[in-house]
Amino acid sequence: AIVAGSKVSTKLTILKSLSHKVDQLIVGGGIANTFMLAAGLNIGKSLAEADLVGEAQAVIEAMKARGEKLGDASIAVPIPTDVVTAKTFAADAVATVKRANEVADDDLILDIGPETAAKLAAQLKQAGSIVWNGPVGVFEFAAFENGTRVIAQAIAESSAFSIAGGGDTLAAIAKYGIEKQVGYISTGGGAFLEILEGKTLPVIEILAKRAAAD
Repeated sequence: AIVAGSKVSTKLTILKSLSHKVDQLIVGGGIANTFMLAAGLNIGKSLAEADLVGEAQAVIEAMKARGEKLGDASIAVPIPTDVVTAKTFAADAVATVKRANEVADDDLILDIGPETAAKLAAQLKQAGSIVWNGPVGVFEFAAFENGTRVIAQAIAESSAFSIAGGGDTLAAIAKYGIEKQVGYISTGGGAFLEILEGKTLPVIEILAKRAAAD
């Protein structure tokens, strides 16, 4: 399972490549908003990249095709069914849980809803391996941390080998005290996703050349 969340800058090209290799691709945070747009849902004033909706749709179709090929309808990109919204981006903003299809034009989506979090947690507990890159909500604010906390706890309780990376991910791991339950922690976020994609990073290429020369 791949869990990708947090910043919208997460590269959809990487997710598209990974969609041909993984059985579950879970999106949350800013990147999920782009996928919600791709699914035809209103996201109000939420952070997203409208120009990448086509890429998100391609990832959704790629995962659907993989599921059809393997005869497993559960293989898909799970679009949030409920979300936690606010009218302003602030720690003291009033949090409101809404169905994903009931988001108002002046809403900000700041977390996945409890129903969505529970479904994703159940998927993660069944996974054989997990790659976690990014929280699924504004976990720094207490009212909007439930989704990330539930995901973190599910990863900690899973018997899967888990890899986590990225600054925000490390902050979430530290906040919920699950360092010892994660198999491998990387300080790199997008970098290790690019490695999984199959790319050779410059530093690794240099190290490989040096090793070959020794």
